Amino acid sequence: MRADDPTELVPAGPSVREAPELAAELLGRYRSHRPVRGVGVTDLIDPRPAYWRVVSPIPPTPEQFARLRAGQSLHETLGRRLGPAATREFRVRRDGIVGRIDVLDGRPIELKSTDSPPREGEDLRASRPSYLEQLAMYAALVDRTDGRLVIVRAGAPGPSPVGVWDLRLRDPVAVRAEMNARAAALRTARDRHDPSGLPRCAWFDRGCPYRRASACDCSGQEVPLSPAILDAVESPLPNPSEGQRIADLLDQPTPPATEVARFRELAYPRRAFFDSWAEEATPPGVPEAGEPDETWSALHAILEDGPAGEYELRYAPSGTPEEPVECFRSEPCLVKSTRAARPIPAASLAADRPHYLLELALRCGGLGVSAGWLILGLERVPSEGEWIRVQRVQFREPSRLTDLVGRRAAQLTGARRRGGAAGLPRCPAWMFEGCPHRGVCGCGPGTAPGGE
Repeated sequence: MRADDPTELVPAGPSVREAPELAAELLGRYRSHRPVRGVGVTDLIDPRPAYWRVVSPIPPTPEQFARLRAGQSLHETLGRRLGPAATREFRVRRDGIVGRIDVLDGRPIELKSTDSPPREGEDLRASRPSYLEQLAMYAALVDRTDGRLVIVRAGAPGPSPVGVWDLRLRDPVAVRAEMNARAAALRTARDRHDPSGLPRCAWFDRGCPYRRASACDCSGQEVPLSPAILDAVESPLPNPSEGQRIADLLDQPTPPATEVARFRELAYPRRAFFDSWAEEATPPGVPEAGEPDETWSALHAILEDGPAGEYELRYAPSGTPEEPVECFRSEPCLVKSTRAARPIPAASLAADRPHYLLELALRCGGLGVSAGWLILGLERVPSEGEWIRVQRVQFREPSRLTDLVGRRAAQLTGARRRGGAAGLPRCPAWMFEGCPHRGVCGCGPGTAPGGE
C-alpha cells in the first residue's frame, strides 16, 4: 500500500468543489494591502545576528546541539505543565511580525531554561534584557500590558529551581512602533544584502560565533540597539510563590508525551520512521541559506493578517499529533504552493494530488470535523494574476478520519518501538527522488520495502 493511496479515503466519501468566491476575496486582500514578509520576534531581539543566521548559518557543535535538545525537552515539559494544548506555542502575526508565545493563558508566559539563572535580587533589565524585550513584544502583539517570565535552571540535579517575574508595560504602542522599525531595518538589510543599517550586535565582544568565523564585518562601532522597548517596561517583580508552585509541578512524574509530533508523520509514516532513526544517529546541522517560498509565505500572510480569530491554530483533543491544525473560519485548512503549469481541477484532485486530500483528511480527523479548505498558491502565475486557488473538501464520515489518525499513529509508534518499518506504507512515488533513506528503506518503484 502507498501512503497516499486515494482508495484509503473512499469510505470517508470525500467530495471536492471549487471555491472561486473565497479565492477572489483573498486575492482582493492581497491587491489592496500586500502583506510584507514575516519577521520573527526572536529576530528583533538582536537584528544583526538574525541577518547573519540567514546569510551565513553556522551549524551547532555536538555539545551545543546536546544542550539545545536538553533545553528543549525541559521547555516542552514545563509548557505541558503550565497550560492545556490550546494555550501552548500560540502563533500570532501583526503588521508582518510573527510571534510564537510559549503559553498564552490570559497573559503571555515566556519560558526560559539556562545553565546560569539569575541570582536573588539581580537586575534583569541589566542582566537579561533580551528576556524582557521578548516578553514585552509578545504582550504588545496580543494587546496586553502584562506578562510573566519563568526561568528554570537546566541540568540541575533533583527538583529544578524556578524563578518567576511578573512584568508590566507602560506603553504597548511604543513597543509595537520599535518592533516595526527593527523589522523594517532587517527586511531592508536582507533585500539589499547589506547589514550596515542594523544596530550593533549585542554579542560583538562576548564570543559572537559569526565574528569568530569571520562571517561578518562588524566593527563594534555601529549604532547601539534602541532602548525604546526596555524603556516601556516597568521593573519586573519577583513572584516566589508562583516559582514554588511551578517547581512543585516539575517535581511531579512526567506525563507520557505523544510519540507523533506532526501530521506529516502520519501522512508519510515510513519516511517519518527513517527520519527519526537518522536523527538518533547524527545530530542535524543547520540547513543552507536560501530564499523562502514566497508564494506559500504570502498565502499565510494573507490568512494571518485577516480579522481577529479568522485564522487560528487548534489542537487535536487526543493530543496526537502534537502539531496544531491551521484553521480558517473555524475549519481546517491546508496551505500549499505548486509550480505545476496548471491548477488541478476539483474533479481530478483525488487522482492527481491524493496527498493533498490525505493531509487535509488527517487534520479534519484530528479535530473530528467533516470539511476543510485547500488553499493553493500558483508559483508560476504573476502576482497580478489569478494566483490563488481555493477548493472546499467535504467528507461524509468524519469518524473514519479520526480512526485513520489513530490507526496510523499506532502503526508508526509500534514501528518505532520495535525498531522496524514492517507494515508501514510505501512513500508516494514523488518522494523517492532525493530521499536520503533510499539506501536503507528500499521502497522505491519496483522494489519491496525494506523491513517487510
